[in-house]
Amino acid sequence: MSLSYNPDQSSLIDTKWETVFLSERDVAGQIPINYITTSGISITAACFGNNVFEIQSAERCISNLLSVGYRRFLVDLYWSVGSRAWTFCPVAIPKNVPVITISTTPITTPTATASAVQSTATVLASSSGWPVYELGPYLCSEDLELSGLIDILQDYFKDTTSQLNVYIRYFTFNLHVAASATAPEQPASKVSGDGLPSFSERADVMMDNRLFNYIYTLSQLAYERSNLNESWYEVDDGYKPITEYFTTHELSDGTQSTPDGWPALKYVQLAKERRLFLEYGSVDPQLEDYNLTAGTSEVIFPPKYLASLVPTPQANGGLDYGCLYDADASQVSQVNSSWALSNSLSQPQGLNGTYALRELSDRVANLTACGLTPIVNNTLFNMTADNAIAPYKNISLSSSWAWAEGEPQGASLADNIDLPQHDRCAIMDVSLGGHWRATNCTDVRRVACRVANLPYSWTISNTMHSYITAYSEACPPNTTMGVPRTGLENTYLYRHLLAQPSSIIDPASADPTKREIWIDFNSRDITSCWVTGGPDAGCPYASDPKQLAKRTVLVSAIAGIVICIITALTIFVKCNTNRRNSRRRKRVIQGWEYEGVPS
Repeated sequence: MSLSYNPDQSSLIDTKWETVFLSERDVAGQIPINYITTSGISITAACFGNNVFEIQSAERCISNLLSVGYRRFLVDLYWSVGSRAWTFCPVAIPKNVPVITISTTPITTPTATASAVQSTATVLASSSGWPVYELGPYLCSEDLELSGLIDILQDYFKDTTSQLNVYIRYFTFNLHVAASATAPEQPASKVSGDGLPSFSERADVMMDNRLFNYIYTLSQLAYERSNLNESWYEVDDGYKPITEYFTTHELSDGTQSTPDGWPALKYVQLAKERRLFLEYGSVDPQLEDYNLTAGTSEVIFPPKYLASLVPTPQANGGLDYGCLYDADASQVSQVNSSWALSNSLSQPQGLNGTYALRELSDRVANLTACGLTPIVNNTLFNMTADNAIAPYKNISLSSSWAWAEGEPQGASLADNIDLPQHDRCAIMDVSLGGHWRATNCTDVRRVACRVANLPYSWTISNTMHSYITAYSEACPPNTTMGVPRTGLENTYLYRHLLAQPSSIIDPASADPTKREIWIDFNSRDITSCWVTGGPDAGCPYASDPKQLAKRTVLVSAIAGIVICIITALTIFVKCNTNRRNSRRRKRVIQGWEYEGVPS
């Protein structure tokens, strides 16, 4: 059965959140991808936490998680020797055996382990009509395999091809062996020899065969690192990485290389048009004979190559224990945030749903501000994301690090698309925890100035300026007007502001000049298209999706009205012509054409 990208309507992101994600993606465009935080989730926890591995529910669940914006996925794959396939079900479904079909049984988690023998299996009918096998504590559909995930990804990538909705996805594969149906809760036997996947059955080969055009590979990284002049530096300036984030070496002929660098976000997504990074996670001892590097093109990175687990900051510790913010560190080499992941993000206990979700969302926001990618690793409120996407959506949106709640103004379909340009400049508001707001570009504020292009080193201007003059006049020597490009950079600026005397910065002040500071971010060119580079920077996209959507509706409505008027006029002209022609047949009436926009 071929699967597809088929999310629920409730999982779709509205235009304001599209602007939030797009602006954060674009402001981080030159940051190496290993320093960009994302939202992460375990597919096993989110989709199969109830031990039900039903194929259509899985399709909807994975589609929903992609739709709400999760970027990093942990996937548990089980090698079934009998089926010769990588499956999601922890137990191998028996083949060619008599079955007992119970078509009236609803799909629920089994309350008791069914008796399992080699010759008999119990099949239940799911709510969708797709049969599932009862295998101990699990209910599993046939054919819920790695190939189905590939189907969904392939369909998703084809559905999201615009520069406005292209985002990198990261998949970590944890490899296991499926248990026997005769002992579904016992450890699986070791697999070796002919029992191991053949070349065409390997996970890396399967991914490579169908998704190669989207995958950024280990061999590609090695090639590009060896000669930056002909790779990362050979593109437009806006696609080049910020070199302060990695080590470079230069040969006598000027050729530069790096032993530890990663390409910039825009380079991967837009210049190379790659959208998928794959990594091996854990590998069970039963698969110790499975050679991870015997496949093709090194399409799957070695274990932990794209992940570095960091102790999670304590709930009552704020930005202290475990956080990557360090007031005494200004160099990237002093802050080890490369591929940093939180090692635990669990649902708070002892709280009702609303308060627990709020606390969990705040936790995600704090982790992101600390420079960590939070990973949801349990089933939220005992509900999987195929039936209850709302809490998972909330957590994904909470990983946004830049804008304050409800910002930026002017990014909703309900907003006026023709707002004056002076309402489209960004400030950091220390009274809002260092988050950003859109405000009047003619306001006068101090300016955030980056020191020597260092990611974590900031100062502020001595004088106040409007946004129009701030970019060229405000910052002292060896500094430039800047904007935080990651959650951790934002935290460094925010903490620097909090360290200023209260006569300059005071979060509790009624004076907005003491709470707000200009950052280099504006949408003066096109509403909701946020750019850096000063007040005259242009939007890199032909049009903003929000404006395009609204104007399409407007143009269609106008076109419909025009067509109605033209039709009425045409009928009137024809009637009048026929009336005159009936009197005088010698007159010739010239026709005319209407060229309009399709509605």
